[in-house]
Amino acid sequence: MIDRNRRTVGLLPAIAAAAWAVFAPAGAQSPPADAPAAAAASPAPRVVAPAVPVRLDGETVFSVRAPLGPFTVEERAAAAEVRLRRLADDPFYSAELFTVQEAEGVTRILYGETVVGHVTEQDAAGEGATREALAATAIAHVKQAIADYHARRQPAAKHRGWAVLGIATVAFAGFLALVGWAHRRVLARVDQFETRGTQRFLQKYLSVTAGRVAAIERRAIGFLRLAAIAVAALIFLQVAFTFFPLTRGYALTVLAYVTDPITSLWRGFLSSISDLFAAGVLIVLVYYFLKGLRWLFTEVAAGKVSLPGIAREWALPMYKLVRIVVIALAVVMVFPYIPGSGTQAFKGLSLFAGALFTLGATGTIGNFIGGLVAMFVGAFRIGDWVKIGEVTGEVMETTLVLTRIRTQKNEIVTVPNSSILSTQVVNYSVRAREDGVILHTSVTIGYDAPWRTVHRLLIDAALRTPRIEKTPAPFVLQTALNDFFITYEINAYTRVPVLSIETYGELHQNIQDAFNEEGVEIMSPHFAAVRDGNTIAIPEASRKPEDHPRRFEVRVERDERAPER
Repeated sequence: MIDRNRRTVGLLPAIAAAAWAVFAPAGAQSPPADAPAAAAASPAPRVVAPAVPVRLDGETVFSVRAPLGPFTVEERAAAAEVRLRRLADDPFYSAELFTVQEAEGVTRILYGETVVGHVTEQDAAGEGATREALAATAIAHVKQAIADYHARRQPAAKHRGWAVLGIATVAFAGFLALVGWAHRRVLARVDQFETRGTQRFLQKYLSVTAGRVAAIERRAIGFLRLAAIAVAALIFLQVAFTFFPLTRGYALTVLAYVTDPITSLWRGFLSSISDLFAAGVLIVLVYYFLKGLRWLFTEVAAGKVSLPGIAREWALPMYKLVRIVVIALAVVMVFPYIPGSGTQAFKGLSLFAGALFTLGATGTIGNFIGGLVAMFVGAFRIGDWVKIGEVTGEVMETTLVLTRIRTQKNEIVTVPNSSILSTQVVNYSVRAREDGVILHTSVTIGYDAPWRTVHRLLIDAALRTPRIEKTPAPFVLQTALNDFFITYEINAYTRVPVLSIETYGELHQNIQDAFNEEGVEIMSPHFAAVRDGNTIAIPEASRKPEDHPRRFEVRVERDERAPER
């Protein structure tokens, strides 16, 4: 219930603010009579409870920690401030009239014959002291606060206040002039030798131009100037206006706005040192565990260590997946040790972040699952020649969310891994590493060319082509018997599908050379309806004597009357 709180304000002496049994309003109910009396003689266990400060002249004298009867903590604090002000303004006030009276389970604080407050077992438990000691300390703090209240209203104190105000004003004006002069001097030297080291550092590590570095420095100097002025203004307010009762409360309130958050943060830090130490130990263990995992998977990627079911190409993506899982587990373990993790604000922020992740990561999750499928199914490796949807090329890079493919035209295409789940993946390199993948192309030849000759020429052309395997041997398929020509398809094995475009080009060149050397035309003949006098379109070796066509005659008559040209 009582919280001793000291502040140092400017040139003022520190005024102690301690807890005491709150001055209950008139008519407040007394503690129950059946409270154990034995507890008054021994310290009660310390219980930390929220405190509401009770102030006199802007300074905290004591704090209220527990309700009393039907009155809340805030109501007790407000009533205590009113009662404390009445005592301080009483012209017949005497510090000798404070007394303490013991009752069953409660200690009463009296001013004359009037009960002005109580110290209960709950109050003593909040401070870890006995009721008697707590009541005596509270009376001493109230006496000192009222004595200071009276001293500040003496004529001599007012004169001192005006003198301090004048000195503080002159000092503050001089400080502002000094800050302005220093600000101008520093800005003038931004581009001089003293700042070139900073510029080189920012240019090296942040890739910032010299002009931008100078602008950053000017902003930093301006911020420091404003901070210095703000601190000086706060000190000026405390030094100058705390000597005047009319403005003292406002000055101390402004100081409380600045110091209370800092004090609260510092106390929270001190109370969380053990939790922070435990969280630090967990973080260090996880850090070195991840370093070990990275070394293991790096060795797998280099081929020095083998893990069952993990290809070398997928070692580093697998490490990234394991790292995500380990970090997620570490966050779950460290979360209870984070200061403020149990507050409603922290829980609300966590829910908000989770909702953002859920709504924004829908596509990413699909890509992630596609990456897992590609990893564990072994759909392709780095360097494989694949076709994913409409994209055909060499796999250059693969991660858990995307795959980069270099096409035959040397274009880099980024394919999201979710497409692996929604479309077919053709891998030309899987069989190429074993028996080879088949390259095929077609030519159309007329019926007058013997098919055995065409087969031989196509196979010879394939065997002349680099990167075409002799075993298994190339073979030819007649894929169509069209109206005027036959479609022949040459099929040949290669173990280098990545260079298929070059191989196709050389194969076509060799087919032209082979057919030209044999005198066979690569063409698709078409015949009109008049066949009289034309040679039958079958191989000559297969022709019969009766297959020869009948000849027909064409007579050309000249008109004698036509003029000569």
